Amino acid sequence: MKLLIIVALYIAKSMNINIIGAGALGNLLATKLSKLHKVKLTVKAVHKDLIKNQEILFRDIKGTITKTDIKINTKIDECDLIILCVKSYDAQKVIEKLTDSETPLLLCQNGLKTMNYALDNIDRKRLSYLVTGNGISKIKAGISEHKGLGFTYIGTLSKTKSVILKNLSETLKQEDMDCSIVDNIEDYIWLKAIINSAINPIAALAEVKNGHLKNPELNEELMNLCNESSTIAKSNGIKLPLDPWEEINKIIDKTSDNKCSMLQDLENNRETEIDAINGELVRIARKLSVKCNYNKQVVSEISKISINT
Repeated sequence: MKLLIIVALYIAKSMNINIIGAGALGNLLATKLSKLHKVKLTVKAVHKDLIKNQEILFRDIKGTITKTDIKINTKIDECDLIILCVKSYDAQKVIEKLTDSETPLLLCQNGLKTMNYALDNIDRKRLSYLVTGNGISKIKAGISEHKGLGFTYIGTLSKTKSVILKNLSETLKQEDMDCSIVDNIEDYIWLKAIINSAINPIAALAEVKNGHLKNPELNEELMNLCNESSTIAKSNGIKLPLDPWEEINKIIDKTSDNKCSMLQDLENNRETEIDAINGELVRIARKLSVKCNYNKQVVSEISKISINT
């Protein structure tokens, strides 16, 4: 009888999940969620080895390497939940393909641009968001490592309760990933955007790991960006749930050996997310007639040294 109850509970909580994108976060989520759920990974056609081998590798925070056998192809399948883990500059094209679907969509992109585009094109009731301060590095598609612990918040953009998100949160907690469901996820998206607007461009321009951002000169630049981005948020009516400057320093301490995603993109000659992060803040600031000099400056400097911006 006990065995039957355990099996029944497992079936009740198990979901079919389609993760799009085999980068740092997509790989982490696919590894952890596949322990309980049926997870499928959608990748670009160029990732022929991934599609052929049908497996991903992930090194956790303790250094343990996990190989996960998983279905990998280029199609988006019918499922209970789609998790979009592509970079912000690829997100719009994917969202366009999902406008007629009724499947719930969990977004994970940095910055505010993806959220704003999704809200303009998809029913808010379908949309939820995940923001995280975990340090995760992509080695290559399908291979990544967990470099530093941090917060993870999820919530629906309609502010409604979700059994799917509850199952997701419980699964991640079982896999030693702190994950909290919040009612005001949009405020947390802004919080993460502020954090990214400071850490990413400064670390990328200085070509340093996060821990070096404690350097007084770099720290002052961080604070200037943090304060300016926070002012833009508050001018837009956002009630920040946590103090951005405190969270920035926590992330720097916990991910001191991690290279931020923007620095990794520059080092690997990939497009950066400067437009989705700082560029979107500049656009919002201009609409509100709020100063955005520091954000404009880093957008200009990063754009000069990155491709396709």
